[in-house]
Order: sequence, then structure tokens, then C-alpha cells
Amino acid sequence: MASIRLNISLPEDTFAELSREVESRKRSQFITTAIKSFLKEKKAQKLAAEYKEASEDIRRINQELDGVISDGLD
Repeated sequence: MASIRLNISLPEDTFAELSREVESRKRSQFITTAIKSFLKEKKAQKLAAEYKEASEDIRRINQELDGVISDGLD
């Protein structure tokens, strides 16, 4: 897979902590994994919100139609 080179700025304390935890030659891999994890979580949150909204819509529609479904089936 092709790579894109970035120039980013980090607060000094964040960089110091990153340097303590991750070897210098493995930082790109670590940052890539962290970003992928963050994006996956954001997608999951968005999907959960969409499912909740759809569920609320279905519940509302069912309540509106509650008395109509059995009409004429006597």
C-alpha cells in the first residue's frame, strides 16, 4: 500500500510520552494503528446513532399505526 508522508506537530509532553512508549522506528506504525482505531470507533458510534434514530422512527410509526392494523378484520 502506498504511503503519504506527513509533517505534524505534537505538544512536547505528548511527544515525550510517545517516545517513552514507542521505539523511534515504530512511531509511524503506532500512529497509523491509533488513527485506524479512532476512526473505527467513530464509525461505530455513527452507525449506532443511525440505528437508534431508525429504531425511534420505526417505534413512532408503529405507535401511529397501532389502531389501524386491525381495522376491518372483525
